[in-house]
Amino acid sequence: MQQPLSFFNWSLRKALDAETDNFAKARIKIIFTILCFSLAKIFVAIVTGASAGQPLQIVRGFIALFFYVFLVKLLLGAPSRMKLIAQIMMLIGVVTVWTNVFVFIHTINLITLQFVFMIVLSGFYMLGSSWGTFYSIVSILPVMAVMLAGHDTSLYSANVPQQLASPGLEIVVTLNFITIIVAHYLFFKAFRSSLNDKEQLNGQLRHSVAEANSLAVSRSNFLSTISHELRTPLNAVIGTTELLIDDTPEDRQKENLKILHSSALDLLSLINNVLDFNKIDSDKLELEMMPVRLDEFVQNVCAGLRIKATAKSLRFNVHIDDCARNQHVSTDPTRLAQILYNLVGNAIKFTEQGSIDINLSCTTRTDDSIGVLFSIADTGIGIHPGKHAAIFDVFTQAESHVTRKYGGTGLGLPIVKQLLPLFDSQIELESTPGKGSRFFFTINFAKAQAPVIEHAAETSVNLSKLNILVAEDNEVNRVIIKKQLRTLNVTPVIVENGVLAYDAWLSGQFDAVLLDLHMPEADGYDTIKRIRNSKSAKASTHAIAFTASINEKEQILEAGFDDFLYKPANIKHLREKLEELALRAGKV
Repeated sequence: MQQPLSFFNWSLRKALDAETDNFAKARIKIIFTILCFSLAKIFVAIVTGASAGQPLQIVRGFIALFFYVFLVKLLLGAPSRMKLIAQIMMLIGVVTVWTNVFVFIHTINLITLQFVFMIVLSGFYMLGSSWGTFYSIVSILPVMAVMLAGHDTSLYSANVPQQLASPGLEIVVTLNFITIIVAHYLFFKAFRSSLNDKEQLNGQLRHSVAEANSLAVSRSNFLSTISHELRTPLNAVIGTTELLIDDTPEDRQKENLKILHSSALDLLSLINNVLDFNKIDSDKLELEMMPVRLDEFVQNVCAGLRIKATAKSLRFNVHIDDCARNQHVSTDPTRLAQILYNLVGNAIKFTEQGSIDINLSCTTRTDDSIGVLFSIADTGIGIHPGKHAAIFDVFTQAESHVTRKYGGTGLGLPIVKQLLPLFDSQIELESTPGKGSRFFFTINFAKAQAPVIEHAAETSVNLSKLNILVAEDNEVNRVIIKKQLRTLNVTPVIVENGVLAYDAWLSGQFDAVLLDLHMPEADGYDTIKRIRNSKSAKASTHAIAFTASINEKEQILEAGFDDFLYKPANIKHLREKLEELALRAGKV
């Protein structure tokens, strides 16, 4: 209801305006129509009864007149009570049928059958299936009784039949037919109107879904673009810092450089979390399975985290059961490392004193698989039991003062929660406020064959014979990649965009081209397509994409690249890519 109506309201329009539902409006119209036709029929019955000397008809007519006038007034003044009004109308209709059969007419005539039809149909329209069924049965009973009794006069009272006299009978019959037709018309009109409204809503829904999908694509493109813009300066910071650290700085300088390097990596981790969350939310994230030696992998992930824990004077313990040692498994190392980094990083962040304990234990073991329980425990601030579920919500931490004191975006744990189902696992938590927390999960790994050749951390492969072409539009990044390659004894040819890269490739002999994906004039995608589509014998030159986006792997490979490097490029990863290239080319 929009607003209450005055009891003295006589306007049907105002009563209809007070309702918003089409079916409710239809019910009001049907009830009002039946009441109006009923008043007309009552007036005919009273006049005819008086003319024909039928006192019972007159008495019944005035009683019905009183009730129907009251119901009209109640409907227009309080349309919200239409169900009560409908109940009263059904009762009056049932009384009319019963009194027609057993008091007034002593038989079944057309008017009685019309009243039965109106009760059956209107009962379902106005009151629903339950009451409609009830009133239908009650109104049909006297008709069935007369039919079964074979018009036995003992069923009736002793009074003389007073069937409505002509022409009142014909008028009432006509009005009954009109009432039935109009009621059906009004309800069917409401039904059609409701279907039209539904179709309009479906159209609006389809439009909203299309807009939402378009917005999701725009958001993904925006994040991809912004990630490139954020990683570009990060590439300069991290790359320059690594070069300075390798340049034998003084101890005082080395400490500051490590702090700078660690802070830049933290910022990179934040960017990765935001982008990964967008990718997970878009259902675009898939695991990339490869063989990994589990114990070495975990130790390597924890190596950098150990430094953070030591800086806070925390004991940092990593325990791996014997059954998980020297075991190669098939997994996605990037995503598993991300899970461990977030969980262990949180443990370090929220622990002021005590210890961080990382444990790997076997739960199951077969010839083809191994189940490993990962446990990360701390002696930090702990989490109240009522907040266990909330900390896995996006941008949420257990308490507001925690955010103020420790900072953070609240993305780490939600990402962990969404990544683990990709491994057919889920995160679990045990925590006591003031005593610490323990996060744990179990992953069933498929066993993998150990690689035939495992490169040592420092390689003896000579890279100086490689001819490398690099296309990078950012001046700082050009300086850094040049220094990184020279550190690896590689003297590259460096150009500023894809057009110059294609010309240099066409006129030179290169073992590989390293192309930034986003450049002016011609980007990496355009350039690799020109190279692959050329008729030159060099069209199969090894091509590595240099990208700041983590969402473009499939697009990169489909475009014709053989491999890719993420920005900011780690010199170790760059060395590994070039070593593989040198070994394949026989330039060692």
